[in-house]
Amino acid sequence: MLTITATSIALLALFWGGLYIHHGYPLSGAIPLGYSVISFSSILYFFRAKRFAFFCTSQQLLILLLPFLLMWSLGGFANGSVVMIWAVFAPLAALFFIDLKAATRWMLAFLVLLALSALLDRTFAAHARPMPPGLNTVYFLLNLGCGFILIAVMLHYFVKDRQSAYAKLQQSEVHIRELMLTDPLTGVANRRHLDARLTMEMSRQERYGPPLSVILTDIDWFKHVNDTYGHTVGDTVLKTFADHLASSLRTSDFVARYGGEEFVLLLPNTTIEEAIALAERIREATRRIRFAQADLHLTASFGVTLARPGETMAEVLSRADEAMYQSKSRGRDRVSMLAR
Repeated sequence: MLTITATSIALLALFWGGLYIHHGYPLSGAIPLGYSVISFSSILYFFRAKRFAFFCTSQQLLILLLPFLLMWSLGGFANGSVVMIWAVFAPLAALFFIDLKAATRWMLAFLVLLALSALLDRTFAAHARPMPPGLNTVYFLLNLGCGFILIAVMLHYFVKDRQSAYAKLQQSEVHIRELMLTDPLTGVANRRHLDARLTMEMSRQERYGPPLSVILTDIDWFKHVNDTYGHTVGDTVLKTFADHLASSLRTSDFVARYGGEEFVLLLPNTTIEEAIALAERIREATRRIRFAQADLHLTASFGVTLARPGETMAEVLSRADEAMYQSKSRGRDRVSMLAR
């Protein structure tokens, strides 16, 4: 955006320089023409060297000096005060593209040059050829119009750029939040997300009273899978099992990796009987999962419980864990229920 602004002002300076020379003001015309040459050189150097700080400083210095030099050559404030609108671009560009501190420094430089112009105004007026009133009016309108149009364009792109940056920031925040709440291997929720969701569901249950069933499941003989087939296959088993669990649930349900090969399912508005039936369907479907390794067969053990109003999250998960270990102790690949 800064390069577009610099290029636009340099092109306008070419027009302005030719206009001043055409109307008999060669010195005033040489100033914007010289500005254009230096500005275009700075732009080309930036594209070649990519030195943004140098580019910003050089362009701001040029646009700050141009209107003052032009005003002095025209005889001071009487003929050239309207060109001062271009000097505003220096602090304005610093505010848009750098920071408030830089904008303040450029504004102070502008005020110093403005005070110097006021002190020397009579000297400039005495050595300059007066500009006819009609021509002065034309330059006034041209400077004012072009200046405000360019400022409006800068503001438009600045606001658009900030809106784009804000949208990207929001997307980044959402992505970071997803990373914080998602298990990187399986893609389901992690323990942090589970704690937050279970706390929310238990608060809802305590307030409104619908049943909240919890299932804790563990892949059987998972250590044997890692030892026999390697951790890469073990990771594939975990991911496949997590996908299987997620695809078996309703949109209102929730699945999270609890740790290792253990997963927790939260089932709002679900009775203990409905939860047991779901666990049985998942258990049976798990047996039918196939892998590239023909002799690799997958089973899982399930513990089902019902959250009770007033109890803690740790108590609910402990009871589900106890029910799951009952399934383990009874031979694995089964569903056990512990309501109290």
